[in-house]
Amino acid sequence: MDTKSLQKSLLFQPAVQDISVRVNEVPDTKTARSTYVKPARWRTTAWLVAGDTLAVAFVLYVVHVMSLWVSPSFASTVLASAPLIVGSILVLYTATGFYRMAVMHPVEELRSLTAVLAGVAIASPMLVYLATDQVAASIITAAGAIFAMVALPLARIITRIIGGYLPWWGIPAVVVGGSEETRQVVDTLRRWPEIGLRPVPVCTAAGLFNGSSGASPEALRWANQHGVPYAVLVENGMEPEQQTRRLAHYSQFFEHVFCVPATQGRAAAWATTPTCKGLHGFGVRHFQHQPGARMVKRALDIAGAAILLFMLLPVFAVIAAAIKWTSAGPVFYRQTRMGYKGETFTLVKFRTMYTDADMRLEELLERDPQARTEYECYHKLQHDPRVTDVGKWLRRYSLDELPQLLNVIRGDMSLVGPRAYMPKELFEMRGLGRVVLQTPPGITGLWQVSGRNNVSFSGRVDLDVHYVHNWSPWLDLYLLARTLPVVLLGKGAH
Repeated sequence: MDTKSLQKSLLFQPAVQDISVRVNEVPDTKTARSTYVKPARWRTTAWLVAGDTLAVAFVLYVVHVMSLWVSPSFASTVLASAPLIVGSILVLYTATGFYRMAVMHPVEELRSLTAVLAGVAIASPMLVYLATDQVAASIITAAGAIFAMVALPLARIITRIIGGYLPWWGIPAVVVGGSEETRQVVDTLRRWPEIGLRPVPVCTAAGLFNGSSGASPEALRWANQHGVPYAVLVENGMEPEQQTRRLAHYSQFFEHVFCVPATQGRAAAWATTPTCKGLHGFGVRHFQHQPGARMVKRALDIAGAAILLFMLLPVFAVIAAAIKWTSAGPVFYRQTRMGYKGETFTLVKFRTMYTDADMRLEELLERDPQARTEYECYHKLQHDPRVTDVGKWLRRYSLDELPQLLNVIRGDMSLVGPRAYMPKELFEMRGLGRVVLQTPPGITGLWQVSGRNNVSFSGRVDLDVHYVHNWSPWLDLYLLARTLPVVLLGKGAH
């Protein structure tokens, strides 16, 4: 295969770099060979096994400590049984397909794992009681099993999130389609690498959809030679017969072939709320219409916000002192925002701007057209003259958002949800405000972990709509877990 043929049909970038879907921008064959990481599924599987092993060991350690307090005789039994319990859980995971299905959205994995572990939580106390005839041991086992139902699925999510930062993580996949159509799919795989698909090359070519051939033979041969097992085909207005021929053609070269509809206006190519199992298509299912789901969400909000407030009181004191010491004005900043069903409330944040912020902004936008364009697009500025030195640091690590825990306890907000929009922004939401306002806004959410301030205002609205359409308690837990690395690394903050 010569270099020119490869360049005409493949876009190749390392998986850890930003991927732009453009045609004829491929390094030469020598460069491609030096940057390509050959697929090795055992690495991804081994990483998941290691994370699960550590998580089960941690749960057993907690049970062991509980036993030392309540039933010391049972503590030695827990310790002696640890290898057997760890092995049994790993065998259960293997039997139920959690290592075979390396490619899965963490929200679906969280839901499935919790269901499997619920069965274990029901059975294990009864088995322990039959084996030991000790009520205390059975109670300890039940408490440990309930703890495992929360800890083990969350540990799997964290394992996937950390794995997404590793260069060899994931199963390689080629994304096939026109450059504009593949952009959304590639962006999804790049933003959420924990799904498990890594876009190694992107196949784009002129006349891609002529007949059943699709990408050039050189592109398919290259993927086959390098053992790429997945192909993601982006559909765009194709006839059913053409889709069938195209699917049959690519199935000759790839172990797995996915077809993704190229639908405009969708913020992500993944969904977490199947509507009719067994039917091909996509839709929405609103859990927030279920009273039980709303009650669970509210209970978790109150408990989580109260615990965080208690733990972070020293941090509040340090931040308040830093704000007062470095700039004149109040510690807190209050602003009117829209909440559930459009009702307005007063949002509380740590003050990060000077008291004459509005005047500074007007002066900048009048003399700097580029800054005006940036502000109109993002409703934020990368180099904002209104922000104090302490405010820049607070914003980078989202510490200015902490007082919103008070809004959560009051019921104005949730821990996870859409952005809290200002009333004046409603007219710029393209009529989608009615969707976004179906649920309370959150301190964190889908757009906050998808680029934060690097996402345009229109993109934030689309991501919030996607969150509302796919909301579930499992999605909230996933976004909470994903928020931590985003905040610690200061990704997308300015």
